[in-house]
Amino acid sequence: MSESRKPRDPRGRPPGQGRSGGASSGRADRGGGQAGRGRREPVRGGSPHGRDRDPRLNSKVDPKYPSAHLADDVVRELHDTARPGKGGILVQVFGEAAAAFAAEDFVETVRLGEQAKHMALRSSVARELLGLAYYRLAKWKEAARELSAFRRISGSTDQNPVIADSYRAMQRPDKALELCDEIDPRSAPPAILYEGSIVAAGALADQERLDDAIARLEKLDLNPEVAEEHHLRAWYTLADLLERRGRFTQAHDLFGAVAAADAGATDAPERAARLSNRG
Repeated sequence: MSESRKPRDPRGRPPGQGRSGGASSGRADRGGGQAGRGRREPVRGGSPHGRDRDPRLNSKVDPKYPSAHLADDVVRELHDTARPGKGGILVQVFGEAAAAFAAEDFVETVRLGEQAKHMALRSSVARELLGLAYYRLAKWKEAARELSAFRRISGSTDQNPVIADSYRAMQRPDKALELCDEIDPRSAPPAILYEGSIVAAGALADQERLDDAIARLEKLDLNPEVAEEHHLRAWYTLADLLERRGRFTQAHDLFGAVAAADAGATDAPERAARLSNRG
């Protein structure tokens, strides 16, 4: 698996645990994630609407994971999109799916997420969570399908980097580039913008367009006052491309910068050392 296709949510948090700002506002995991939306801050203690009305919610069968606390607007969306009489159980099932995602049990997330989806086909949060779980399981076609549904329903490009990366895995770099180009640099949160550029560079490299891939990343601000995860990922990807292009000194310096910022996160220390030995 390439560095740019390491499963991630560009937001860095379980979906559904914080949605202030609505479905179309920005988000920063690929992390989806990571993957928050405009940074969505968690709103704890979601509404318990309907919990005492559905027989399943009062059953003695313990869930594998206790239901996660959901933001109030997530709970409202689930109720608004649920099939008649299914609002309460949908909130419970989605909460358990979000908890499974947080525990990195993506098989369980998919099982519960499919249940949630069929109770609310027009729920953007349900389709988003399910798509991210499929992505973490390297089920690229299913991930693209569900996250594309999220994109249509919400009007948001927040998950375009993940959809694009799924198309890369399916040998569709052209489609990946199209999705990355939809991200508006004027309004996208930095983490989403950088993830989109990283995936786009990978798609260009897939087409043997190394110079274009390098140029795509060099358009980013690569000299931040404080380096965040998306900066390190951009440095690493650019260093890899520069090494492939034979620009070893620049690649060495970038691998060294990644290693200095977080030595244990990648193989950047080893790659920097190998390039040093070339001299």
